[in-house]
Amino acid sequence: MRKVTNKDVAKAAGVSRALVSIAYRGVAGVSESTAEHIFAIGKNLGYIPNLNAARLASKGIKTIGVFLQDLHNEVFADVFDGIRSVINEDEVQLVLAVGSAKSGRDSAALETLIASRVDVVIAVGLTMDKESLSKYAKRMKLISVTRESDGVLSVTANDLLGAELATRHLVQLGHKKIAFLANPQTDGYRDRLSGYENAMIKAGLERLVMESSYLRSEAESDAGELLDSVKPTAVFAHNDLAALGVLDALVARNLKPGKDVAVVGYDNTSLSEAPVLALTTVNPHSQDLGRQAAKLALALLADQSAKLSSVVLTPELVIRASAS
Repeated sequence: MRKVTNKDVAKAAGVSRALVSIAYRGVAGVSESTAEHIFAIGKNLGYIPNLNAARLASKGIKTIGVFLQDLHNEVFADVFDGIRSVINEDEVQLVLAVGSAKSGRDSAALETLIASRVDVVIAVGLTMDKESLSKYAKRMKLISVTRESDGVLSVTANDLLGAELATRHLVQLGHKKIAFLANPQTDGYRDRLSGYENAMIKAGLERLVMESSYLRSEAESDAGELLDSVKPTAVFAHNDLAALGVLDALVARNLKPGKDVAVVGYDNTSLSEAPVLALTTVNPHSQDLGRQAAKLALALLADQSAKLSSVVLTPELVIRASAS
């Protein structure tokens, strides 16, 4: 099948080849309506623009695309640090794209990496559905980090085990009413909820689950609702940022973390280590996730047909004053 060129797009769109090139490069001078028209034609034709491959290829430089769900999420930043610790950027070019769970920007960011003709993509924190993830894995050499999916090469922590460790710890401390502040279940990350539920079932305790958000302010509001209605003696939050929201809700009610209500987070971010918080949390070894992903990416660069296996790391519970 013949490769679609910008000449084909220009002809179908009724514009010049130069205008097509300018539109795809995001250069000023093309109206929004014209650019949208060109992009729609290009998508229908299956056109993939080559944004920077020629420059890199001329230097013999291999490229790894790195997708990060959120630049402000410390876990993803740690994963990226792990990737960079392995990659020699004099020999391999890193091309960064940032997504968002909102408005389908995950897909847009991946499309940007495809357009950039990177050799391998390390995608950190994808929240798209499994069907979409599988489709992208067929279009590129993809390594998914933190998100596991059938048929997709991945590097993950065993979140099921991590959540069981956290919940079991609270049970061993004598807590009977343990609530779980869960992540949105539309994001594809369900092992932490499953781990909590498994541990509660084994302990013969009632499961108390409230779905919340990744935003600290919303987590505070949801935790407040839990504290006022269910009155748990312990709260396990799906990540450290949500756990901070729980701590905010406790302070607002003059309750002392670790004494009146135990709190456990997940991710072992730098905030959890602060003496004023001393948050018990689960360490998924985020930098190690990045290092392992980078090693897989380098193996694919060396041999695109290499048969590689997904990597699963073992998390550990870090006990601090909020639940000890």
